[in-house]
Amino acid sequence: MSQDQNKNTRGWVIPIGGAEKKFRDRVILKRFCELAGKDDAKILVIPTASELEDTGPRYVEIFEAMGATSKYIPVNEREDCFKEEIQESLSQATGIFITGGNQLRLSTILGGTPVAKLIRSLHASGVHVAGT
Repeated sequence: MSQDQNKNTRGWVIPIGGAEKKFRDRVILKRFCELAGKDDAKILVIPTASELEDTGPRYVEIFEAMGATSKYIPVNEREDCFKEEIQESLSQATGIFITGGNQLRLSTILGGTPVAKLIRSLHASGVHVAGT
């Protein structure tokens, strides 16, 4: 856990407007990386809202270029939210990034599932959550 997460306080919620700067002048994404632990950050990308196959890998590449460890979890069906390996990956994160896209798809797939509950629990324990 990063120094910010050791304070027994909630993590930050960082809502980012659509079309954030992914390629140049990544101010918000850099700040999220810093909050998540800088070079010790473990950022988990949840690309559920996007139906583009390259969204998860693209954000992983962006966060790794900033010095973080990053991976994405393919949560494409509601059933995925009940898989222990996905919950385990999520529980290791110091930062959770939820990509933009179809927000109805996001809420329909994640809403009320163990993954959604785990995100809320991790956030309450200090993990930062950002998304577009």
